Amino acid sequence: MGELELELSVAMRTDPGRRRAVNEDSALAEMPCFIVADGMGGHEAGDLASQAAVAAFAQWIRPGERSSVRTVNEALEAARGAVDQVALGRERGAGCTLTGVVLVEHEQELFWLVLNVGDSRVYLHRGAELRQLTVDHSLIEQAITGGVESRKLPPRNIITRALGSIDSAADTWLLPVETGARILICSDGLTTELDDEQLRATLTMGGRSEAVAEELVQRANEAGGRDNITVIVVDVLAGGKAWHVGSDTSAPETSQADKTLTVTLPTRRA
Repeated sequence: MGELELELSVAMRTDPGRRRAVNEDSALAEMPCFIVADGMGGHEAGDLASQAAVAAFAQWIRPGERSSVRTVNEALEAARGAVDQVALGRERGAGCTLTGVVLVEHEQELFWLVLNVGDSRVYLHRGAELRQLTVDHSLIEQAITGGVESRKLPPRNIITRALGSIDSAADTWLLPVETGARILICSDGLTTELDDEQLRATLTMGGRSEAVAEELVQRANEAGGRDNITVIVVDVLAGGKAWHVGSDTSAPETSQADKTLTVTLPTRRA
């Protein structure tokens, strides 16, 4: 596989926030892989788990080249094994979320392979429109989807899937690569502090990827900074497909012939 034809602008920022002494988030933002992992299990266990997951992807995904569905599957399996090793012998265990996009070649076309385990998130921003692509694997998301009244909702920090837990299945699907699109990948330290409208406004008005990433972290800290904050902003400047206002390419792409990775589409709210 040769050099990538896409022109991207990428920025990554991570911050412990205002209330945590240790940053348990880890991230990888190197072509073609852009992922965020949020550690769980307390000091040492959480940060080691997220580091292990990201290191597995860094080992399997070759930098500077488009990847494949098969290789991402292998990286996911390696990440699961690495996090399980971290959890061994720890009374509280250890785990992490994992979310992001990997540029893959599928049927001689380029796609983002979106993947998600847990409640970190991937958003797609085009023009002035923001869409959350991933669906949180959390009790509160299940309750909202099931129509539970707001006063009876469970705490938002209880997740139902994670690397290192019994259920570590990933939602995965293919997304067309579009020129002019902006992708936001973040841990819940950002989305706990800023709602979707605040995110949309910053992504729309913030300028270049570096300035947007800095502003998002700053705004999350100003809003309380109760958790670690990690942000990756990926702008497709040239080389992708054309997109038109009103088109819906944020829906999962289901024409996947490569069966090495089971495509599990997220269940969205009605």
